[in-house]
Amino acid sequence: MGCTADKQRVAQKSRKRITMGEVKAPVEPLHQEREQKEEFNIAEFFRLHEQFMIVKKLEGLANKTLSDHITFMRYFKDWLHGEVKDSENRVVEKGIFLEYIAYLFQREYKPCTINLRLRTLKCYLRWLYIERIISEDISPKIKLVKVPKDTKEPLTVVEVKKIFKVMDLVEYSQFRDYVIMMVILDCGVRINELLNVKVEDYNSKDKTIKISSETAKTREARILPISSKTARLLQRLITIAENNGEEYIFCSSYGGRIHTVNVIKNFEKYGKRAKVTNKQTTPHNYRRAFAVEAVKAGMDVFTLQKMLGHANITTTRIYVNLDNTHLIKAHERLNIINRFV
Repeated sequence: MGCTADKQRVAQKSRKRITMGEVKAPVEPLHQEREQKEEFNIAEFFRLHEQFMIVKKLEGLANKTLSDHITFMRYFKDWLHGEVKDSENRVVEKGIFLEYIAYLFQREYKPCTINLRLRTLKCYLRWLYIERIISEDISPKIKLVKVPKDTKEPLTVVEVKKIFKVMDLVEYSQFRDYVIMMVILDCGVRINELLNVKVEDYNSKDKTIKISSETAKTREARILPISSKTARLLQRLITIAENNGEEYIFCSSYGGRIHTVNVIKNFEKYGKRAKVTNKQTTPHNYRRAFAVEAVKAGMDVFTLQKMLGHANITTTRIYVNLDNTHLIKAHERLNIINRFV
């Protein structure tokens, strides 16, 4: 009996620790072995989030998604410690999350921003319930905020040409940004996906760019074709990258992959320089411009969905916000009434 007890103590001491980056957390027993607590407080809520993140990383979530979970939980934690008295001893229940939503409304956060924060909390709460750490599934009771219908218009062909005219393509950084614009307008790729494209991901023979499953937002690899005009520009950029021993096609002026936030700032700068101030000139709006012009040119919505990398075709439909002029012309071209009379 004593020997068995000694072996159990040795086994417990030798239990390995799973790490994620600099965060260390022991792998604890979940619902099969854990006794459910009557009152699950906020301190325990934050402590177990480390284990939740380990599980999500093992599930293969994208780095951006993992980062969002950590960032938005930190925002929630900062609010609790700054605004709520004795927050660590508060019980995890619906009311505390409703208080958080009220705070976000009071600070006039945009509905889409509020929903981003709530989705990560709902996901974690759902996991806590599935693992039987909490007895009630609170996640359905935390309702997402109603987002007003998106009425933002994409950039027009005229506006894009105005932006092109103010760019100095002799300068590397502006030439790089110009190529980024051209690729997005040619195939609708997401900016985060494009900036992670390596030299080896481009097929010069077929003029295609490979978006790997590791960098794709949906975790599904896809091949995107580009035109000969864009291919010539991209090849020049690839030559520059190869001459400098770079792994990625789109690099900063100091070497290494250019970061998304810097590209977004540059795009906004070009928009202001071209006096396109009535619309956002972000990479995302170039992506929307591609979607609209592709449909106008006759691309079917299913092909467009595949190129954009949308898991749901409903999302694709939101991107295509055709104006009345195009609808009228399309109607006149079809002349459907002639089929009846």
